[in-house]
Amino acid sequence: MAASEDNSLDTLTFEMLVDISKKYTNISKHKRVLAPVVTSTISLYVNGLRLNEDEGEVFVVTEFFESLTRQGRIPMYTCSCGIFGCGGFYIDVLYKKETVIWGTEQATFTKYIFTRDNIVCVAEGLINKLVELHQLLQEHELQTFHDIEAYKEKLARFLNPVNNQLS
Repeated sequence: MAASEDNSLDTLTFEMLVDISKKYTNISKHKRVLAPVVTSTISLYVNGLRLNEDEGEVFVVTEFFESLTRQGRIPMYTCSCGIFGCGGFYIDVLYKKETVIWGTEQATFTKYIFTRDNIVCVAEGLINKLVELHQLLQEHELQTFHDIEAYKEKLARFLNPVNNQLS
């Protein structure tokens, strides 16, 4: 049940699953090698229920951290193919003095109200898990792809509400 229905605040949490496997890859026309593969998925939960109703919708970490720097429509979920227009949805982000409001329209319009501390806790937790993922990728000599320093900078901007327009 969303906060707007029962006048209490919602709780945002996340789960990050990491899988390590090996896969044969071609390094030339006639040679293959067994190479490590690391995959990860992040799911957001509101009040213990998964935020995205469709398993084919993928949480976009960079957009979550972008939502810490500006209000408005954020394409926080995309289709598993990577094309937002194919699937996915926006989160409408609004800052208040003590809370952050997320509005989303999937089957019906739903409004969630989180404390700013809850958003900070999730952001810090994500950063910590992404640092672990970054280290794991490096250990397996795989390319890293999250700009953790940029995420930390966006979190720092969120923590300084002078830079954020409050409603």
